[in-house]
Amino acid sequence: MLSHMDSTDKTHRQPKRSKKAARVDRELEALKAASAEGANVPEVASATEEAVKDATEAGDTTGPQTEFTRGQLGKAKRAFAKAGKSDASEEVRRKWLTDMSAANVGVMDFTSSRLAKVIKGELTISELQK
Repeated sequence: MLSHMDSTDKTHRQPKRSKKAARVDRELEALKAASAEGANVPEVASATEEAVKDATEAGDTTGPQTEFTRGQLGKAKRAFAKAGKSDASEEVRRKWLTDMSAANVGVMDFTSSRLAKVIKGELTISELQK
C-alpha cells in the first residue's frame, strides 16, 4: 500500500525541457559529429556570428527600443481600442510604444484607460507621469 507521501512526492522529477533546449542539444550534437569527422567547425560558428552581428546592426535603426514584450503590445492595443482607434495598425502601435519609451514612460505602469487619454490628447505625457 502506498502512503500519501509516496504518491505526491515530486522531488525526483526532472523538469520539463523546452523545445528550444532540445533544438540546442541537437545542434550541439551535430557540431560534435562534424568536428569528429574533421569538418572546420570554427568557420561555421564565425559565419553564424557574423550573420547575427549584421542582422543586429541593420535592425537597430528604429530608435531606443525596437522590440516590445507581448504585454506591452497588448496594453497598447487595449489603449488604442479604448481611445476609439481600434483599427490602428501594429506599426502605429509600435511607433507609439517607441515614442513612449523614448520619453521614459513605462507603459506597463499605467492603466490602458490612462494611456488612451494620452492617445486621444486629453493628457500629456508629463501629466501622465504625475
